[in-house]
Amino acid sequence: MSSKPETTFTASVHKHLPPGREDPYWMKNSNLYTSGIWDVWYSGPFRDLWVEYKFVELPKRAGTPIYPGLSELQLDWGRDRQAEGRNLAVIVGCKEGGIILREPAAWEHSMTREQFERKLMSRKEIAQWIMDFTVTGSV
Repeated sequence: MSSKPETTFTASVHKHLPPGREDPYWMKNSNLYTSGIWDVWYSGPFRDLWVEYKFVELPKRAGTPIYPGLSELQLDWGRDRQAEGRNLAVIVGCKEGGIILREPAAWEHSMTREQFERKLMSRKEIAQWIMDFTVTGSV
């Protein structure tokens, strides 16, 4: 059975994190009874981070909108955690790499392919950003 593109993308980011789940420690969240909780919790010596991963196919036509695609329950969960002062990011992956969205306004609205491509990072760069955010606090 093949994995969903989002699962494959998440794993491809995680392969660039240090082995052994230390610095940062991370935990994949999956709960059949509670919907909306974001995908992965990362914890490092500097701070923690909740991430919702999404995967999109980039449109061929310029100007075509790209939506992060969070469900209403995921949006509500993220807004509630944001109001509590938690560190959150939506990481939207595609075949070419991915982008990191930190603000609720960015999670809830579309962007064009051109806007998406200007923010595009490699999977290794995304993993490094997670490390920098949680372990060293340099971002």
